[in-house]
Amino acid sequence: MSELQADLRAAFEDEGYDVDDVTVNRDQVRVVLLAEGESASDLEAITYGVVDEDDVLTMNVTTESVDGQGLSTVVTFRHRG
Repeated sequence: MSELQADLRAAFEDEGYDVDDVTVNRDQVRVVLLAEGESASDLEAITYGVVDEDDVLTMNVTTESVDGQGLSTVVTFRHRG
């Protein structure tokens, strides 16, 4: 796991979120939370606590069905770092 992945996982868990997965594929970062309907602004603030806002492109917060386990909140963004 990269340092970015570990830092994001720790930041979300420190705020009380259950993190299912944090992945990086090239410059696309994906954080899957085991919760539904979370506040996008709260999740963005947590992300910006780890990653400089200037290094984040096209952040999205969505609700998805992940691996048939029900609905999860997913934070995705492109990382310039």
